[in-house]
Amino acid sequence: MAQAQNAEKVTYPFSNGDTIPLSLSSINLNRLVVANDRILSIVCPQGFCTSSGNQKDASGSITLKINIALPFTAHLTTEKGRLFALFISPKATPGFVSEFTWAQSHLEQDSVMQTSADYPKGLTRLTKAMMRFVHDKAPIEGFSQHPVDPATLPDDDAALAVIPTTVFVGRDYSGIIYTLRNQTQTLMTLTTAQFYSDSARSAALEAYELAPGASTTLYLITGGGAAHVR
Repeated sequence: MAQAQNAEKVTYPFSNGDTIPLSLSSINLNRLVVANDRILSIVCPQGFCTSSGNQKDASGSITLKINIALPFTAHLTTEKGRLFALFISPKATPGFVSEFTWAQSHLEQDSVMQTSADYPKGLTRLTKAMMRFVHDKAPIEGFSQHPVDPATLPDDDAALAVIPTTVFVGRDYSGIIYTLRNQTQTLMTLTTAQFYSDSARSAALEAYELAPGASTTLYLITGGGAAHVR
């Protein structure tokens, strides 16, 4: 009980479809709670996490154990129908209490996705907006910006390091900017197909060949549902 009482509490505002970057303990239990709601499920890649809940817990919280040291995305569903994702960076620290609060402030603005009636054009507009952000830090309407703290990320010793730098969260979609670095001694060829997943809607690269030690930028759009896919 003493450990639970001393756990650090961090509060995150969210809206449906958001991807929230956060750090969680990889060596102790973490508690997740959605204010004035109840967590029904959390889905991690197979084997990446273990969750448990208590039906008698009035807060509707769950306990989450992280089973891997690498960053990953988990999807969370609540009793009130809230759907959002967590971009989790495991850290060897005491457990966290993470509280999520429903926020609608940035939903009053039309996003670059909502102002485009055509779905593919909307993806292109968001990708271009992220590219502009990299060069001139221009804000993206309808999306809140969340920089990823490099100190929260584990060392990436893979041949191709994939390092998240900034997450943009919106009502239905999120955009993630990554730095890709060739950590081998040979020329590396890249394709956007390498970065697609069940939740990825669009991927764009600034370069398709990386010399040894060279870096480039990846722009990834996630979110939406069956109604958004055409």
